[in-house]
This record gives sequence, C-alpha cells and structure tokens, in this order.
Amino acid sequence: MKQLILVFIMATAAFWGFAQNGTLKLTITGVENKNGTVEIGIFDNKDSFPNEGKEFKGVSVKPQKKGNLVVAIKNIPAGFYGIAVWHDENGNKKMDKNLLGIPKEKYGFSKNIYGRFGPPNFDKIAVKVTSEQVVELTINLK
Repeated sequence: MKQLILVFIMATAAFWGFAQNGTLKLTITGVENKNGTVEIGIFDNKDSFPNEGKEFKGVSVKPQKKGNLVVAIKNIPAGFYGIAVWHDENGNKKMDKNLLGIPKEKYGFSKNIYGRFGPPNFDKIAVKVTSEQVVELTINLK
C-alpha cells in the first residue's frame, strides 16, 4: 500500500512539473515607424488594468519596420488576461497625453475594444488562456 501511495505522489508531481503554460501570439498593426518601443502590458485582473507598472507581465519590443509587429509571449499561466499596447515613439516609458488626458501616442487593447472616455472594461477585453494553448490575437493601434 505504501508503494502504491508513493507511486501516486510521484506521478502527480511529474504531471504538475511538466504542465505547460500557454502562449500569447500578438500581431500588432498600425506601427507607423521604427522609433522607440512598442510596450505590451498583460493584466490578470480588473483592479490593476491598465495601470502602468501593475501588469502581470510587461514586454518591450523595438520595431524593426513600419507595419505589423508579431510578438510571441510564452509561459502565461491559465487564466483571463487583458492586454494593453502602446507605441512609445519617444522612448520615455510612459504614455504621453495631452492636457485633456487624451493619449498622444498610438494604443490598442485586446479584442480591439476601446472605451469612450477612458480605457475599456477589463471583462470586455479579457481573453482566456489555457495550458499548452497558443492564443492568437490582432491588436490594432489607433
């Protein structure tokens, strides 16, 4: 009986040890130039979305050309995520806004949903990631 329990424990540990996380494959359209970086924030809850520095995972990518940018972000645990993207053309690592708080740099969100007077609702843009899955999304910068 002890051997059977030991085998069960070892099999369970092996299963969890080899469990794979998902991947987000993002195609970001509307990159107008090679200046600065494209900043990607992956948020795992509505309380942190879309606050800079509060993301679950942040990725910064230098565009190599005008047009589309394809980025694969691996090792995303199963769950729901909202994605915010902006092209930080001047490289200052912050979303530049005018006096009214309207962004001066191009931005986008997962599912290409935009809020009327501020960011969209997290629940509307959240995408589901499951283990060993590749979720492909296109985010249009505007």
